Amino acid sequence: MAKSGKKQLMDSLCRILSERPIAGILVGYSGGADSSALLRLLWEYCSKRGIYLCAVHVHHGIRGTEADRDAAFCKAQCEHLSVDFFCEYADVPTLAKESGRGIEETARDCRYAAFAKIAAADARISHIATAHNADDQAETVLLHLIRGCGIDGLCGIPTERTLDGVTVIRPLIGVSKCDIVGYCAENRIEYILDSTNSDTAYARNFVRHELLPGILHLNPSALTAISRMTAALSEDSEYLASEAAAFFAENVRENAIDAAVLAHAPRPIAARTVAMLFAQLSEKMPERVHIDAVLALASAENGASVSLPDGITATKHNGTLRLSRETTASPFCYPLKPGINRFSEPDFAVYLTKRGASGADFKKDNEYLKNIYKLSIHTSVNSAKIKGELFVRSRMDGDAYRYGGMTRRIKKLCNDRGLSAVMRAHLPMICDGDGILWVPGFGTADRVCGGEELLDMIYYYN
Repeated sequence: MAKSGKKQLMDSLCRILSERPIAGILVGYSGGADSSALLRLLWEYCSKRGIYLCAVHVHHGIRGTEADRDAAFCKAQCEHLSVDFFCEYADVPTLAKESGRGIEETARDCRYAAFAKIAAADARISHIATAHNADDQAETVLLHLIRGCGIDGLCGIPTERTLDGVTVIRPLIGVSKCDIVGYCAENRIEYILDSTNSDTAYARNFVRHELLPGILHLNPSALTAISRMTAALSEDSEYLASEAAAFFAENVRENAIDAAVLAHAPRPIAARTVAMLFAQLSEKMPERVHIDAVLALASAENGASVSLPDGITATKHNGTLRLSRETTASPFCYPLKPGINRFSEPDFAVYLTKRGASGADFKKDNEYLKNIYKLSIHTSVNSAKIKGELFVRSRMDGDAYRYGGMTRRIKKLCNDRGLSAVMRAHLPMICDGDGILWVPGFGTADRVCGGEELLDMIYYYN
């Protein structure tokens, strides 16, 4: 077993490492059987080839003195092998509580943040190696399946991916836990046990100890079968991803897309396009329910919106679907003068001209503004009824004005239109000394309607 077991693991490692030039490897080292086996295999591989090797252990702040023991064990093992050792500390329980996310997800994010930090600080590190195995792959696929994933979820853990410009590799992804433990036993490789790994309150542990054994009873070759499935589905997923990337490049501008184009695209392409739109704004991955909500929005009425995770909102306005991050916009207030009034925060323009003024000037100014802004809205007011100076400002709590014979609250108007928080923050209130005269997209105040001395107002925006 010793020779064949070691050969199997080393063959698996060499298949992945020999495909690429490697300057240095950072190995994620928990001290468990998987990472202990990987560290020893990498130590042998790198020592023979002059490749730099270092290891990092992440202390999650979860298991008290047991976690301290793990860190000390990992440090001692690395010192024995003359491998550079790093230990990163994270208060996972506090971080999970603050973010509203689970312990497992938060711990994983902390580990990869530590990997990225150390790799970024050392130019010798070209690759990060983690000890995911075939059992981990099966558990991940089953967890994704139970949660109702799509094809990408069924692809499981990729053999490699990129993390902040560094390649993450999983050399043992095709090797079973049983074979790894056997390799450690036959080669007298010490490792430690994490007591939380037996706690089935954690979803992955439940799958590992309750669900997967039953599947292996039905099919002893289930791990191999699942690995074969993930490989086949990964090929399909890569093809769909390339098609979606081409569709995205052709149709998306400034994180917005024609809603009709998205609605009529093949659903696998449309769903991936939404995921890519989301990825422009967040490192988190949207769930299928969020993607479906955005796809439904593409066929909804203008003015509709959908709230998404991580403070992102999808809105449909004038036939365009846009994803944007909810931000606390700074209030604005600008004076208005005849002619062009252009502003940058937020980006819009207001053009004022008396009815009957030089048509040549208006034509020139209008063409200039239309080259900058895609959309415009027009109204006219009785200039004789304007009180004081004109100005434009952002929305304020309690804003209301009377038009169409009714007093209307701006908040209700925005709610009825389904405007997002960002759109509300950027909505201009054109005012005089007596209050709001006009809100573009809504009505003109009754008190300035009619008459002969008309002032034309045009609002330009994107």
